[in-house]
Amino acid sequence: MNALSSKVFNRFNATYITLEKAPSNGCSIVLVNEIGRYSSSTEVHVKTPWSCEAVILAHPNERVLVSFKDLYIPNCDHKIEMRDLLTGRSKAVCGKHAFVSWTSDSNQVAITFDRSDSRTSVLFEYEFLLRSRNESCSPLVVGLPADGLRLTSPLFPRPYPSNLDCQIILHTDFNQVISLNFSEFTLEPATETNKIDSCVNDYLQIRDIATERISRLCGSYHNFSWTSHSNEVVLTLRTNHLLDYIGYSLIAKSLFRLSNPDCVTITQTADNGYVLTSLNYPDEYPMDASCTVFFQEYPNRYIIFDFEDFDVEDSEDCTNDYLELTSSTSGPLCARLCGKKEPFSVTSDSNEVSITFKTNSKIQKSGFKAYCSIVNRPPRTLENTECSTMLREKSGRIQLPTNPDWPPIRGSDCLIVIHAEPDERIRLNFIDFVVSDLDSDRDFVELYDISLSGKTNKATYSGHLHPFSWTSFRNELVIYVRDENEISSVSFIADYEILPRSEDGCELLFTNPTGIISWPFDGESKAEHCTVIIRTDPDKRVLITFKTVRMDMADCSQHSMTIKDTTTKRQSQYCSTLWEFSWLSDSDEVEMEFTRQLTNFAQVQAMYGVIPRTRIAAFNQFLTAPEGIISSLEHNRDEIIGKNCTIFIQVEPENSVVVTLTDFLIGDEQAENTATITCTGQQFLEIKDLTTGRTNVYCGEFDLFTWTSDFNLVAITFHITTYPTYNVFRAVYRSLQQIEGCDNRLTAPTGIIESPQPYNPNTNCRNIVHSEPGNLVTLTFTNFEVQPCETDHVKLIDLGTLRTEVFCGSFDLFSWTSDTNEVSVYFVSGPKYMRNTGFKTEYRHVQRPLVNECYLRKHDTTELVTLPDFTIKDVQNAECIIYVYNTPDNRIQFTVEEFDEVFNCSDSGIELTDVATERTNTYCTISHSFSWTADTNEIKIRVFAKKDKLPRMIAKWKSVARIGEPVISLEDSGHIKLTSTFPTYQYLIHVEPNYRLIINYMHEHDAIQHCNIDSIKITDSTTLRFFQDCTFFDGIMSWVSDSNEVIIDAKQIAGHDTVLYYTRVLKAAPSECNKVITSDTNLETNSGLETANYPGMYPNELVCDMIMQTTSDNRIQVVFKKFWLEIPNHMGCHNDYLNVSDTSVGFHYDHSERICGRLEPISWTSEGNSLLLRLQTDKTIARTGYIATYTILKRPQPAPHCNKTYLGPNGVISSPNFAVGLPQYSNDLLCYYFIKGNVLERILVHFVIFDVELQTPCQPDYVQIEDVATRKTNIICGEHPNYIWESESNEVNITFITDGSRTFRGFNATYTMEHKQGISYCDETLTDTTGTFHSPDFPAKYPNDLNCVYTIIADPGHFIEVIFEFFQLETSPHCTNDYVSLSNVGEGTSQRYCDKHNLLKWNSTTNSATVTLHSDHVITDNGFKATYKIHQVFQPETCSPIHLTTSSGMFQSPNYPSNYENNLECTYRITVNPSRVIRIEFIEFEIEEPQSGFCADYLQIPYATQNLKLCGNLEKNVYITDSNDVLLTLITDGSNTLKGFKAMYTSVTMSDTPVTVAPTPLPFCSVETSRLTGSYDIIHSLNFPAYYPNNVKCRTIIETKKNTRIIITIRFMDIENYKLCDWDYLQIFDDVSGRSTEKLCGSLDAPFVWESDGNLVTMIFKSDDILARTGYYGTYQSVEIVAPTPFKKPGSKPKPDKNSYIGFGR
Repeated sequence: MNALSSKVFNRFNATYITLEKAPSNGCSIVLVNEIGRYSSSTEVHVKTPWSCEAVILAHPNERVLVSFKDLYIPNCDHKIEMRDLLTGRSKAVCGKHAFVSWTSDSNQVAITFDRSDSRTSVLFEYEFLLRSRNESCSPLVVGLPADGLRLTSPLFPRPYPSNLDCQIILHTDFNQVISLNFSEFTLEPATETNKIDSCVNDYLQIRDIATERISRLCGSYHNFSWTSHSNEVVLTLRTNHLLDYIGYSLIAKSLFRLSNPDCVTITQTADNGYVLTSLNYPDEYPMDASCTVFFQEYPNRYIIFDFEDFDVEDSEDCTNDYLELTSSTSGPLCARLCGKKEPFSVTSDSNEVSITFKTNSKIQKSGFKAYCSIVNRPPRTLENTECSTMLREKSGRIQLPTNPDWPPIRGSDCLIVIHAEPDERIRLNFIDFVVSDLDSDRDFVELYDISLSGKTNKATYSGHLHPFSWTSFRNELVIYVRDENEISSVSFIADYEILPRSEDGCELLFTNPTGIISWPFDGESKAEHCTVIIRTDPDKRVLITFKTVRMDMADCSQHSMTIKDTTTKRQSQYCSTLWEFSWLSDSDEVEMEFTRQLTNFAQVQAMYGVIPRTRIAAFNQFLTAPEGIISSLEHNRDEIIGKNCTIFIQVEPENSVVVTLTDFLIGDEQAENTATITCTGQQFLEIKDLTTGRTNVYCGEFDLFTWTSDFNLVAITFHITTYPTYNVFRAVYRSLQQIEGCDNRLTAPTGIIESPQPYNPNTNCRNIVHSEPGNLVTLTFTNFEVQPCETDHVKLIDLGTLRTEVFCGSFDLFSWTSDTNEVSVYFVSGPKYMRNTGFKTEYRHVQRPLVNECYLRKHDTTELVTLPDFTIKDVQNAECIIYVYNTPDNRIQFTVEEFDEVFNCSDSGIELTDVATERTNTYCTISHSFSWTADTNEIKIRVFAKKDKLPRMIAKWKSVARIGEPVISLEDSGHIKLTSTFPTYQYLIHVEPNYRLIINYMHEHDAIQHCNIDSIKITDSTTLRFFQDCTFFDGIMSWVSDSNEVIIDAKQIAGHDTVLYYTRVLKAAPSECNKVITSDTNLETNSGLETANYPGMYPNELVCDMIMQTTSDNRIQVVFKKFWLEIPNHMGCHNDYLNVSDTSVGFHYDHSERICGRLEPISWTSEGNSLLLRLQTDKTIARTGYIATYTILKRPQPAPHCNKTYLGPNGVISSPNFAVGLPQYSNDLLCYYFIKGNVLERILVHFVIFDVELQTPCQPDYVQIEDVATRKTNIICGEHPNYIWESESNEVNITFITDGSRTFRGFNATYTMEHKQGISYCDETLTDTTGTFHSPDFPAKYPNDLNCVYTIIADPGHFIEVIFEFFQLETSPHCTNDYVSLSNVGEGTSQRYCDKHNLLKWNSTTNSATVTLHSDHVITDNGFKATYKIHQVFQPETCSPIHLTTSSGMFQSPNYPSNYENNLECTYRITVNPSRVIRIEFIEFEIEEPQSGFCADYLQIPYATQNLKLCGNLEKNVYITDSNDVLLTLITDGSNTLKGFKAMYTSVTMSDTPVTVAPTPLPFCSVETSRLTGSYDIIHSLNFPAYYPNNVKCRTIIETKKNTRIIITIRFMDIENYKLCDWDYLQIFDDVSGRSTEKLCGSLDAPFVWESDGNLVTMIFKSDDILARTGYYGTYQSVEIVAPTPFKKPGSKPKPDKNSYIGFGR
């Protein structure tokens, strides 16, 4: 029936059905409570069977849940039925059941069963379940499909709606359970983290109705399962109105219920884990057993089964006995397991696992033992949804994030498990790995083998890592990614592969940074196959150094060691080797596999360590070829900036690696003279032998160097941190076969290498000397005897240039220097036994220049080299080095032809070193070509500059045979005796470059010459000029070199020794005027000796050397016909001079003379066979110089009391008989007497006794006296007592000749040297009425040391006016240095002037004046130019009026300088051009002093509107009128008279005339001491020693005799002291020169001394109105002025009479 209410909005619709009447008995009941319980056993027992029914009535919006706790229906003919009374759905069952349930569709349920069987038991509980409002998402599902039923949240995979209340009921058969496999689950997270019961917002509740197991889930989960324990499950999805998520997706399946396991034992452990064993373990498990263990955990967990032991019957495909593990989510976790296995693990991919163990009846084993652990899975987030997985393929790639376009994983954890079969292992190769290392405790990737017992193979990684590997030792590997950072920080790509495990179970893992590997391993001697894994951090490599690798019967197919880099797969196989060697991995992990036959011996001893890996860069390489090329230019700079780029070179074990760097410019420049390279910056190259650890770090600029390893493995690291302008290197490498038993590397700065001792046959030995790139290696062989050359030798190889030289034989000391920094010394002896000593060499490192252009190595016998004229920028202490080398039996002679002269050896220069002996000389001030000869076969030339400009050099060299006994002398002077012990000598004398050598030698004279066996040859090393002597004069012989070095080759016969003396002489600068004159011609006069430009002026700043050389039996005589050089100063010939040296006597005494000035003809004669002349001029005055001739004269052989030279200022000369006391001389004499004086001397010879045979002319016996310069000659014979002979010049030759007839007394004479006056050139006498004169060389600077006197003479009654148009002399206090002195001849004192004056005028007071120019020896200036005029003096004898109309003139008082007369009135009128005014200067003014301010005698002069009356002492006063006409009047009274006045006037322009107020003369300080005229007196202040008065300003005059000056000494002073002495002071004035003291005040620590220039001084004293003190006290005295000796006018000097012959009769 349908019923519809009458109301519009209140209605219902219903249906009804009819039911059978419910039975009415004790077991039937109607249940209406919301919950309840029903049990059949509680009903009343009935005897007859009946049907029981329980009706459950719920509210209309509810359904009924019936849960059977116990249900037993033994008779299936009478099943129990559960029926929905509205829908009719029913279910009938029988049998025994527990914990099953049934849920209705509607609100009414009827449950009926038959009670006829007493065994029937029904016990259930019921409850009303409120039906969901969302009917669309709340189905009741009865029965599940075989393949499962897919269920999702509404709208999945889109976000589910808000405010959902969905209810799904799943029902299956009573003998089944329901498995829910979730593939997606994402709901709103829980309010409390990690608490399942905290889901209060959105959640899914899963309820097992019968067992009441309820799980409320929210948040996000990885794949998981939920399996019920009964047949019905209620899923309730409730959401709120806030956030929506995608929900869930699952597959629901029905599974048969499992029975309790009876073949497996499960024991729970204290840590909530389990131990799972087969039944009876470790005994045999039972036959025909089959059971399943089901592990069920929370959705956020997984389960690990770690099998410690496993031994189950083995069969193909494990069909007999087996163990099987199955995941509820994904199915089988691995293949069926059987057989015997090493420990392994199986890890579930979700939270539910079933383990099935099945056996048959055939073979039983011990079974298995496994540890089971429940592990929390990382919480699932939106970011890690794709990153937690189980991988079971044999290989694959793991990538996080899984999509390359996604950002890195962040803020979540990931768990990746790689599973392999139990007999397999896993290898991970990380291709890319980036994990933020800001917080390695929160962000990391962890790798580990799954193992619940024993040592764990585990590692944790973070950062940006190189590609690396990780190999497991078990069959399961876990990658756990932890990222708590909100910033995306995890990203990696890794490939994995499944590998077999060791067949013998011989496996070792090394993870320590260092370790030792020794195979066979302890306890594994029976294993044929073993595996070693060495693993380190990803930023490191594994370095294995093998000390021993020996395998008998080494067949690599049966006996081998294979080393493999697990990342790059690079591998090497070795069988057996004698060498220590190394192997380096590319990455962090190495696998070593050992294979052998047990019957054969095998031994491997190795050490391993780890080294850092550089960052990933394209530049990194691993080179294994035997040779190759390396260059940093192969890559873009962006690839290497900020990275450590490393190249590894690994060659075969029996080789070393030679790395040759051909171009190198990296990082910091290296300083010069450093023993090691220091790299303080972050740009460098590191080379390392990875076997021995020997390491070198290089930076700077180098052109070519090598590095040889000790063994076979080298690492080259190129480190650049900044973006460089240019950082580069190029290199080649090659393998070098090692020498067995003797192959050494020497790196110490110095050391010794010797051939193996004893000297045995068939010996090979190599020593490689390594130095820094900036260095070379020098080998100095102190002993060398290696022969025969056919088989025995020493081979020297420069490893950089490969220059090779082979030495054999026997040699003295020699050296060999490399081109680069490494040298190989390789010794080989042949099969013969030889009695050789072998060799011994000392090696040392020597520095070479840092740039290639400045390093040269020369081996040619002669060659010209020019040092490049270039600038080295940014190199401090620039230098160039040249090595010149020749064979060991030669020495090197090096000649520098040009060298830029420098004057500071700390700045630049040249250094020459004999490499073997280390003899070194350093030169800088080089102005000449010079030579330097080595002691041995090799020299080093170093040209250096502290600045950036190297001096230019042109040089050449040649080889010189090393012969004879070597003698080397390096002192500035010395002597040596070459004895006849050795027949030949080679004597090298070397001094500094700017010097030449004077060689003096004496050799025993022999009348018979033996030039082939007894000779001396002297060779100049630079010019090759030589001198050979075998005549050997009986005396001192000399030779002057052109340069600084000579080689003397001496041959000597027995008994003939040679004594050598030498000294050095500074050479003149190179010039065309330098000459070498050699002549052997006797008695021939040679001309051509003259100064440049002669007879014109010679050049300034000139230095000329002239060497005059003749044979040893000659001497040289030079006669100067004309000689005019600058005059000497107070230091002598200091400006321009000629220095003449007799070089033959230099080691006995200094026989040289410096000549200057203007001289008459002079001469200079040597004693020996060489002269050295030097002309030197300065930059000021030049003269005509000189012209001279020279003559080569025979040297007289020494004879007793004959043939003598006299050099002293006086001496005695006598015929030979006087010297020995004989009364008469001998017959046939020829005696020479040579008297030599200085050039400014003449010689007086006084013959006290003279008695020689008389004959006219004097022919048989006579004495000839000759003046060498003038050729004045006298021949004397007869008797002449007290005869005096005077020379005109400085040298005299006396020759005494006798014949074979009569003899007489001879002669006895004395000689003396007498000084003669030089010639002055700058004195002048001027007598014209007007004229001009100037300082010497004007307008150029005047010379030093002048005393030029200009005398001007006028007629009587005239005076002289001198006007200096230009005047500039050296400035000095009181004009004490250079000055012009002006003085009147015969009276007055001189006036000195210096400094600069624009217009200086001076008038004489007499008719004769002198102007004297004086200069000292230091500073000069441009001098002066002056004109003079003669003026008449107006000197009236009477007092008649005088009218002067000239433009200038002088006038004076009557009788001046005598006293004027009394009662005069004289007028002087001066009239000049109307446009000018008159300047009157009183040269002297002395008129009677005023009395009480009144002038009795005075000169009246109009000035402005008044007439000034002048009296007293007013000299030096100047008055300038205001018009062109003035009248002066002299008035005297009848009392005292004085000198009067003398005045000079000139007309001056009015515009140039300052207004001058005529001064009022100061009063005298004391009437008694107003004028002091004595030569000595006391001076003091007023009232002394009482206080002086205030307000005083007065004067004291001191006048002494003419030609005197005054010395004032203030001995005490106490004057008020204030600032600049402005209040009270004393001041002293020189009235002659105008010079004055400063104002003096205060007190004195010592007496104050002041000296005037003239004879008149005024002392001014002033005091103010405040404070008075004691004053001053002192004395004065006069001293005479010494007038300079006047120079005479140049004129001809009378010549002395010349008598050709003088003869007197008896």
